[in-house]
Amino acid sequence: MKLKNLMMTVVFGLSLGAGLAAAESNMGSMTGMDAKESTAPIQSQGVITAMDTDKRKITLKHEPIPELNWPSMTMGFPVAPEVNLEGVSKGDTVIFTLTPSGSGQQVTGIRKQ
Repeated sequence: MKLKNLMMTVVFGLSLGAGLAAAESNMGSMTGMDAKESTAPIQSQGVITAMDTDKRKITLKHEPIPELNWPSMTMGFPVAPEVNLEGVSKGDTVIFTLTPSGSGQQVTGIRKQ
């Protein structure tokens, strides 16, 4: 009986891990979001909730982005190498530009509002 429970736990854990990885890489499956894509840069407004300048990642609580059919939410984005992050910090309200990159969007411009 214990072996059966252990095996069920392992199978469930493996299934859950694969599902979470797929969900993280596929934003089109998020509730309230269609798999709408834009090839043009998009500007939006948001508040910086976290920054990792070493890894060039920023987390923004952004307004709805109609061009991508995204509701308001908080999410992380990679930041392009040419973007200077020295003028912004956690808690700042910013205008930012998103540009398609790989399988998602990348911040290619940001300025404090």
